[in-house]
Amino acid sequence: MNVFEVKQIQLENMRYPSRKTREYSLGLYSSLEKAFEAIQISVEKRKEEEEESEQEEYDDWTFVDDTMGYVIYEKEIDSPNHWDELSIHTYTKDGTLNDEWFWADENNPMELKAYYGCPEENIRFKPGDIVEVWEFGYSELSIICHLPPSTKEFEEYKKRWEGFEPHYVLKEDTNWDSSDYCYLTFSLGEGDTHSHPYAPYVFAPTKKISPSMKRKLHAKLLEENFTFGDYLQISELPFANDPKVLNELLNGWERFIDEKYYCGMECLVDYEKADKIKAQLNFSEEQAQRFDRFYEACVRLVNKKREK
Repeated sequence: MNVFEVKQIQLENMRYPSRKTREYSLGLYSSLEKAFEAIQISVEKRKEEEEESEQEEYDDWTFVDDTMGYVIYEKEIDSPNHWDELSIHTYTKDGTLNDEWFWADENNPMELKAYYGCPEENIRFKPGDIVEVWEFGYSELSIICHLPPSTKEFEEYKKRWEGFEPHYVLKEDTNWDSSDYCYLTFSLGEGDTHSHPYAPYVFAPTKKISPSMKRKLHAKLLEENFTFGDYLQISELPFANDPKVLNELLNGWERFIDEKYYCGMECLVDYEKADKIKAQLNFSEEQAQRFDRFYEACVRLVNKKREK
């Protein structure tokens, strides 16, 4: 027997880029349909509270909608299920479906469900999109680098897998499982900040993002791409040649020097990326000089470290 647990995702603070969250239980239900109805009741109740606050005058209270969204966990009871949930369904704050994820095989709950790619029209984001990633009790602004594998990609990979047989054994005619339904994202911070959030935990931003915050995230994607080799099509990123974004990119790289971040410096130096980077980015003369000084400092520090 399965039950569906409904939780409201509430924000403990409203300020980007990282916001702590908590989950408020809205009950257990016998079907996904009844769980969805509970979400709609909550949405209507919040609307009523907001309308009442607009009509009434309070000196010491203002309605603040701290709801980020909702989640439904499908769980199996009376069974030694290895996984916490059989499926996860997330919803936006207005109660519309965000995404859903069928984690375990219904016929064998101890196994992950086989994955054959996601139809391209169902993949909600593209590289360069700014999103909120909800995981580990926080909602954090991040930027999309790579997408979940699509059904088209599955067909391409399947041909490659079949070419490896008999030494390469496929699981149920695919080597992917439900854990592959995820994005590759980067958040703000020093060094490699990548994460692989499962698709239902990725939301469109729930509030306005400042231009400066957008530039920092755009620069972070460029920094990670060129430093660690995620091989994006830079020409397809509309912000890639924005002078302000390129300044943020250079600021981030120069912190490699300040923080002695050798992992990043070694990646840049060992793969001789200087000319490739300058060829793909429309640096101004001043920015190009900044980059040259930075790269020369990387080479010097890396060589000095290796001489010890």
